[in-house]
Amino acid sequence: MPSEPTTPGPTTASRGPIGMGAIPLFHAAWLFALGIALAHAVWLRTGWVLIALASLAALCCLSAFRVQRIVWLPLAILWLLLGAWSAEMQPQPVPAPTIAALSDGLLRTVEGTVVRTSTLRNYDNADAEVDSAGEPSQSAEGPSQNIDLLVANIEVVNDTEDQQAPAEGGVRLTVHWPQAASSSAIGSASSAAAPQPFHCGDRVRAVVSLLPPEVYRDPGAWSRRDYLLDQGITSTASARIESVELLGRAPGRFLACRIAELQHAVSARLLALPAATQRLPAALRLSPQDAAMLAAMSTGDRTYLTPALRAGFERTGSFHMLVVSGLHLGLVAVFLFWLGRVLRLSPLITTLATMALTTAYAVFTGFATPVQRALWMILVLLLARLLHRERSPLNTIGFAALCLMAVNPHSLLEASLQMTLLAVVAIAGVALPLLAGTVHPYYTATRDLRLVVLDPNLPPRLAQFRVTLRLFAERFERLISHRAGWLVFPATVRLLLRTVEVLVVSCVVELAMTLPMALYFHRITVYALPVNLLILPLLLVLMPAALLTLAALVVWPAAASLPAAVAALCLHFSLWMVHLFGSIALSNLRIPAPLAWQSVLFCALLSAALLLAPGGRWRRRLAWAALALGAVAVVLPRPVDHPRNALLMEAIDVGQGDSLLLITPDGKTLLVDGGGFGGGPYHAPGNFDIGEDVVSPVLWSHGIRRLDVVALTHAHSDHMGGLPAVLRNFRPRQMWIGNNPPIPQYLALLAEAARLHVRVRSFRAGDATTLGDAQVHVLAPMASYQPGPQPSNDDSLVLRVAYRDTSVLLEGDAEAPIEHAMLAEPNLQSTLLKVGHHGSNTSTQPAFLARVAPRWAVISCGLRNHYGHPRPEVLARLQAAHVRTFSTDIDGVTCFQLNGKSVTATPLCGLAGSP
Repeated sequence: MPSEPTTPGPTTASRGPIGMGAIPLFHAAWLFALGIALAHAVWLRTGWVLIALASLAALCCLSAFRVQRIVWLPLAILWLLLGAWSAEMQPQPVPAPTIAALSDGLLRTVEGTVVRTSTLRNYDNADAEVDSAGEPSQSAEGPSQNIDLLVANIEVVNDTEDQQAPAEGGVRLTVHWPQAASSSAIGSASSAAAPQPFHCGDRVRAVVSLLPPEVYRDPGAWSRRDYLLDQGITSTASARIESVELLGRAPGRFLACRIAELQHAVSARLLALPAATQRLPAALRLSPQDAAMLAAMSTGDRTYLTPALRAGFERTGSFHMLVVSGLHLGLVAVFLFWLGRVLRLSPLITTLATMALTTAYAVFTGFATPVQRALWMILVLLLARLLHRERSPLNTIGFAALCLMAVNPHSLLEASLQMTLLAVVAIAGVALPLLAGTVHPYYTATRDLRLVVLDPNLPPRLAQFRVTLRLFAERFERLISHRAGWLVFPATVRLLLRTVEVLVVSCVVELAMTLPMALYFHRITVYALPVNLLILPLLLVLMPAALLTLAALVVWPAAASLPAAVAALCLHFSLWMVHLFGSIALSNLRIPAPLAWQSVLFCALLSAALLLAPGGRWRRRLAWAALALGAVAVVLPRPVDHPRNALLMEAIDVGQGDSLLLITPDGKTLLVDGGGFGGGPYHAPGNFDIGEDVVSPVLWSHGIRRLDVVALTHAHSDHMGGLPAVLRNFRPRQMWIGNNPPIPQYLALLAEAARLHVRVRSFRAGDATTLGDAQVHVLAPMASYQPGPQPSNDDSLVLRVAYRDTSVLLEGDAEAPIEHAMLAEPNLQSTLLKVGHHGSNTSTQPAFLARVAPRWAVISCGLRNHYGHPRPEVLARLQAAHVRTFSTDIDGVTCFQLNGKSVTATPLCGLAGSP
């Protein structure tokens, strides 16, 4: 006999408003989180908090026995204070004092144990040294590897001694192999010339110059120092392989080392799979790019994901496909549980095996925060299923969140945890209740259509739905076959309802993700909904294929080609979708972070949706309206933040490079140069883009959505490197250029401008234009100037921007010959001077400085740069001329307001504190 269909019952999702008693752990979790946020906003004395906790605990006990109806109030305050107390008690990562004190750029011998490694990778511009022009040095080309050292001792040098002294702390060391090694197949055991990478657990001795991680002191800029401190890293260094000596293996092996080695070994096997699939048809053949994606989504190793590939998935809001996330872990658990059922294992064995293997997989992939959250919820759900207990999704989320926040309260401030928790709360608290009152009852009603006796037990609308389906089934039976009418047709209806279900869930999640996407990534993914609607079902096939590929590589490598071919087919389809939707206009809109009132309004509307979703028809409609209004509130344009009666000139801290923002009193915007890697002592991560990670956040902090003008002074990488990202993010109306040689990077920038429909204007000395209330005069290059085959500093486009009786002279990197030519200009005097060539002695010559006669000056350069900028001679000239001088290496981002009569300078642009 067919089983009786399950009818909608009084589930948690349909009991009406969410009460404290229905989902206590969910309410405890958000109160605990509120307490953590309170502790970070307001300093609290832990002693007083502890006394308050003891008093509230006693009050809760008293209320439970005497006045139960108000016990929720002291209990709520208790959870809030527990969150605040845990946040106050959590130790904050701080630099190791001995290593920090010795991170002074002097050569020292450091000994330690490798505790973390990256895979060996080919030459990357971000890690290259530079020549005198700021371009990557060709001698630096070759493979490199990042290794993290747990330092045991370090060389201490002073006036009386030179010896190795004990020390504790972490150092990230970038090891470079010579150029000849790059021609060998990296990782190929058959190549004698291939470099041998370091492994976790190796003991090494290196002669290096330790330096603290570079910090860009700009609003919203990514902090590498904080990023490394969270990993226990105090200082960074770079060394040739000749300066690093392998001392052997550390006694005892770290478990983390064994796991990391296993992860790298499996990744290496995955990356070798394309060679094994070359004989297959093109659709089933893995390419190196496919293998890199497969390694990222199955092992957590994202080393080989190219920036272009990452950008395509980011633009379409589907980057979660390329990382091991909670969704991936959930699919792994579902697959393992289904496999246990197929093998006819007992429920106990199936559940325990799923829990154990899912936990092992989570640890193997790195145990990131989204994976931890998903693992807690999966374990709770499986235990509840094993114990036959009711499983409340919001309670499960609450329990997982409490575990994560109790272990690491600081993680609540990370975008990863916030986004994962927000996504699952939106699904469990909004999407599932909405579906419980709409789609789910109809899905249940499609079962056992031939049992007419079930209809009277159903609500009239569901009974009528079954009658309608039965009529269609009978018609298909007469026209086609019995199987088509009573098997294929109901299955098709269920598939359509499941599609609607996925659509609803995706839509709710995308609306809920509007705030964190705008807040942390400044992104509106317009086509995220259709892309994810197609990718989510794709993952149901892709993840099992990836797991089977991993298992086959370990057990029977020859058999890995079959599941790898299935994975390749899925990956090719996903890449086709990403390229299709990513190429459509407006596929990737970038916006400033919402203001505080917008964020508060979004949270209030999301809370309203949580309360309204479990209700009736009108309440569900209001829930949809609340979600939509919350998303609209986040993306509403905000006014550009600038002084209304002054010209703002902001010298952005881009290290050893130039980037200057000008905003006129009427709100017109001009960005001069975009920074880039310009020869500082630091080595940025391979996926670091100064235009995306430093310059763009500064512009967004002002509320800028679109620039009026971008100007390129000349085609050196420390001025031009960040401009491609700026063009994509802010789509300026015009780009101003001078006279530059047609090198490939410059031509690529012009091509990008043409693709984005940016009007390119070429200027020469004597040209003039307006920028809102400001007048712009071009002083260089001269009309007769001809650039050489390679970029030079004298190519610089020099601008003088005036507002009433005040002006700023933007000199780029112009050197003495151009300064001498500009002496013929009648209007050279300026209130503020952007000192030429980062304060080099080749610029700011005495005669030129005397003619400009500035009262203020600013120098853009990087701390401890290779060139010794700014030069003491230049600083002495400025001091002798009584020019008040600021420098971004010391003062960070600096704002100047020119109100037409005087200038006001603000180091750090009024930011609270400095890194």
